[in-house]
Amino acid sequence: MKQGVVELALAGVCGVAAIMGLATSQTRQPYDLTQIQFCPKSINDVESQIVLDKRFCNQPRYVLTEEWLRYGLYGSIIPYKGDAIQWVRDLPTDNPNQLLGYGVAVVGLWGIVGCLGVRSQRLKRTDYELGELEKTGDYATWQHNKHKREVKQHSTQLYTERLKDGLSGLDTEERKALGLTDEENERAKARIQLEDFMKARAVNHSVMDKTIAENLRDKAKADQERGKIEGKTKGAIANDNHPLTDQRLISDLIEALKNHEDGWLWKVIDNQKPVWVLGEAGSGKSTLAASIVMLREYLFDMPLYQLIDAHAGENLRNAWRYLSPQLIAKTEEEIGQAFDDARERWLDRINNQPDKQPQQLLVDEFTNYSESDITKEPAKKFVKASLSDPRKAEERLVCIAHFFTNTAVGGSDGTAKGRARGTIQIDRKTADGKTPLKIAIVNGLNNSEGDAEVDKKVTIPGWLTPQSIHKHFNGQPIDFDD
Repeated sequence: MKQGVVELALAGVCGVAAIMGLATSQTRQPYDLTQIQFCPKSINDVESQIVLDKRFCNQPRYVLTEEWLRYGLYGSIIPYKGDAIQWVRDLPTDNPNQLLGYGVAVVGLWGIVGCLGVRSQRLKRTDYELGELEKTGDYATWQHNKHKREVKQHSTQLYTERLKDGLSGLDTEERKALGLTDEENERAKARIQLEDFMKARAVNHSVMDKTIAENLRDKAKADQERGKIEGKTKGAIANDNHPLTDQRLISDLIEALKNHEDGWLWKVIDNQKPVWVLGEAGSGKSTLAASIVMLREYLFDMPLYQLIDAHAGENLRNAWRYLSPQLIAKTEEEIGQAFDDARERWLDRINNQPDKQPQQLLVDEFTNYSESDITKEPAKKFVKASLSDPRKAEERLVCIAHFFTNTAVGGSDGTAKGRARGTIQIDRKTADGKTPLKIAIVNGLNNSEGDAEVDKKVTIPGWLTPQSIHKHFNGQPIDFDD
């Protein structure tokens, strides 16, 4: 009897849901809708088309009419619209067939089906009552434990704060008032003491590590300097009783460059203009060029990025013996490519490398490059670009040629005046084609008023050779008085 009553009640509820769904379907919809029949075409077989139709074409699609019109019937959003959309039907707000109503009605019908399925299941009142009692008891237990946990957390936090203020402990009555047992009290004290110990230990270790690192660094530096003095400079006596360190060697060399003939050598080394070393065979062009590159490397930490030299194989054993270029170009194809790469590298360093390290480029035998079909055009473009780009690219350029004519410097027509003003030219001399003379002519160095000096006669000191510079930093300092 009771089971029949329950089933009857459930059937009544399901019926009411169905009636509400049907009633709701007769109300007005609040927005204008557009119904779309979307039937995409399959590019495969007939079976695939059947699947597409079942999934898309046989199912109604609805969108807000306002959005449909705003985006031009979705022409810009559905690229495959074309023939896929079969028809479009407007559903204004006064349409009695509201979609929401249909939805509720369908839910109601599903409710009836669900109710019929429930008929086969028994619903015992005792089970329901037991379930409610169990939930009530669990809730009461949860509330009790929650309150207890909050009290314990508050008490622990309060006691921890009092310990941090310098209190060594609490008596039994205060601990009981806070809800802490003796075990919990000792555990809290131990935890705080451990935290303080670990913090102090971390600070001590940090200070100790820093001290050890500084000691190791100082020791390594001292060992390095002592090795240079004892191993490389054994037997050498430092002037004025100063320690013979790299910095002292650098300072002595800079001082000698600045003191030689009003400092024209130092002005060349410290200048950003491209340097052209000129002269006939046997005048010492390569010796001076290599010396300039080595001085910049030792004094300014400026490495030699590339050597462009058709005779690099032989010169690396002689004139370039103490140089260490990162790249070498010696065939015509490599030289032509190196000129093009240099121009691209300069632009990249100017535009994309704000923190670039200064470097050097050495070019020998420039006189021959204007006569080769492979290197002629790249050399001409290279020389024109060299008048402005290397300075901004932080790349110092040293070039060697027999003369400073257009042909001798790569066939760069129209740049004679710019080359004379924007470069430094050092013209070396020889009396017999074998022995370089100390006398040289310098052009392009600016005087104190900013004007480029013309045909300035200078001398090359005897100690200015790659071999002497190398020895200066490797145990045999230069005697600048000789």
